[in-house]
Amino acid sequence: MRNIFSNFCFLIIILSIILPLISIIFYFDFTKEFIFSEYLISISFFSLYQSILSAILTIILGSLFAYLLVKHNYICGVRIIIDSLSIMFVLPTIISVLGIILFYGNIINIYGLHGILIAHVILNVPLVSRVLIQSLDDVSSNEKSLARQMGLNHLGFFFASEWPIIRKNIPSLFVLVSFICFVSFTPILILGGGPKYSTIEVAIYQSVIFLNNYNQAVFLLMIQVLICCSIFIFFFKSFKSNNFTLDDRRRIINNNSYSFKYLFDYLLIFTFTIFIFSPVFYIIITGINDKFISVIQSSYFFSSLITTFIISFFSGVLALLLTYGNLEFVRRSKNKRELWFYLLIIFSPAIIAVGYYIFINEFLLLSISNIIIVIIVNTIFILPFSYNYLSPSYLRISQEHSNLSKSINLYGFKKLIIVDLSRLKRPLINTFCISSILSSSDLVIISFFGTNDLSTLTQTIYRLSGSYRIEEARALSLLFLAYCLLYFIIPKFILGRTYKNAPFN
Repeated sequence: MRNIFSNFCFLIIILSIILPLISIIFYFDFTKEFIFSEYLISISFFSLYQSILSAILTIILGSLFAYLLVKHNYICGVRIIIDSLSIMFVLPTIISVLGIILFYGNIINIYGLHGILIAHVILNVPLVSRVLIQSLDDVSSNEKSLARQMGLNHLGFFFASEWPIIRKNIPSLFVLVSFICFVSFTPILILGGGPKYSTIEVAIYQSVIFLNNYNQAVFLLMIQVLICCSIFIFFFKSFKSNNFTLDDRRRIINNNSYSFKYLFDYLLIFTFTIFIFSPVFYIIITGINDKFISVIQSSYFFSSLITTFIISFFSGVLALLLTYGNLEFVRRSKNKRELWFYLLIIFSPAIIAVGYYIFINEFLLLSISNIIIVIIVNTIFILPFSYNYLSPSYLRISQEHSNLSKSINLYGFKKLIIVDLSRLKRPLINTFCISSILSSSDLVIISFFGTNDLSTLTQTIYRLSGSYRIEEARALSLLFLAYCLLYFIIPKFILGRTYKNAPFN
C-alpha cells in the first residue's frame, strides 16, 4: 500500500506514451495508398537537417559562452547573466520569435533557413550554457591552485580540466537540442517562409487544421515517431539525465580580480549577451506603445489571460505531482526507470495532441471540454523538463533521509509532508513555476484544441501578428512577459526568509 502513489504516477507515464500511439495506429486507414512524394522526402530531410545544424551551432556557441561566463563569474554583471539563463530558456517561444522578427528583421531577411537557425540558437543556447556552467562549477579551487603551481596557463588548464567536462556533456546535450529543434513548431511556422522550409511538425498541423486530412497527419506522425525513436535508440547511452539536469543549489564564485587583459573575453560576453537577450529587450522597449492601453482594456486580453492562467496553473500542479511520484518510483527502482520520462521527449506535442484527440473523440466518444484536454496534453509534454529541474535536489535530499524514513515507515505523501517538504520547498516552487510557464507558452497544442472562445496569450499574439497588428502584438507580448516573470517573483516574495534559512540554499 505504501507505494500506491508512486506506482500510479509511473503507470500514468506509461499510459501517456502508449495511448496516443495505439490510437494513431488504429485510426490509420492502411487500405489507402499513401504516396511517398518528393515533398514528404523534402520535409523529412529538412526536419533532420535543420535540427542537426541548429544543434551543432547551439553546442559550439553555448559551450564558448558557458566557458567565458564561468571564467569571469566573479563579476556581478556576469552572475546576473548566469542567473537569467534559466529564465530565458522557459520564456514563451512566441515572445522570442516575435522579438527576433522585429529586431533582426530590420538587419537581414529573417525568413528561411537562416532565420530558423538564429531562432533555435537563441532559444537553446541558454539551456546548453546553463548546464555546462553547472558542470564546470565542479572544477575545484584545489585543481586551479595545483594548475598554477605546475605553471599551466589558461589554455593548458582548459585542456587539462575543463575541456573533459565539456566533452562529456556534449553528446547528451546534442541529442537533447536535436530533439527540441526536430519537433520545433513555432519558429518553423513563423520563420519558415514557405513549403521549402517546412518540417514534419508543421506539415502535421497543416494536414489537420487546413486540409482536415487525419489520415495524412497520422502517416506523418508515424514517420516522425520512427525517426525520433531511431535517433533515441542510437544515442541512448549518451542520453542520461545526470548530464543535463539543472541544479540551482550550487553557486561557486572565483576570487579573481577584474583585469583589462581579458578585454577580448568581456567583448565576447557582451556580444553573446546582446545576441541572446536582444529579442526580449526589444519587446520590453517597444511593448509600451500607442496600443498598450487599448490592449489592456480589450476583451481578448482578459479572456486569453484567464485561459492561460487556468492552463498553466493546473498543468504545473499536475506536472509537479506526477514528477514527485515518479521520482519516488525511480529512487527505489534498481534499474532506474527514468528512461520512460525521456521517451516523452521524442514525441512532439503534435503526436500527443492528435493521439489524444483521436482517443477521446473517436474511441471513447466522450464530450470533454477542450481546456481539460489541453491541460492533460500540456502536462505530459512538460514532464521531462520538470523532472530535470526537480530530480537533483530530490535525489540528494532523499538519500540523506532514506534510512530514517524507512525506519519510521514514512512513504509517499506522508514522507513529503513530514520530511521532504521543508527541504524541498524551493525546488518544488521552482519546478512548479517552470512547468507552468512552459505549459503556457506552447502554440501547437492550443492550435489543435483552441477555439475563438478558448485562446491563450500565445495564440492571441500569433493571430495579431498574422493579421499585421504588430503594435498590439508587441504590447501583448510585453504583458505576457510580465505574466511569466511574476511566476518567478511572487513565490520568492511569498517564501521570503524561507529561502535564506533553507538548509540547501
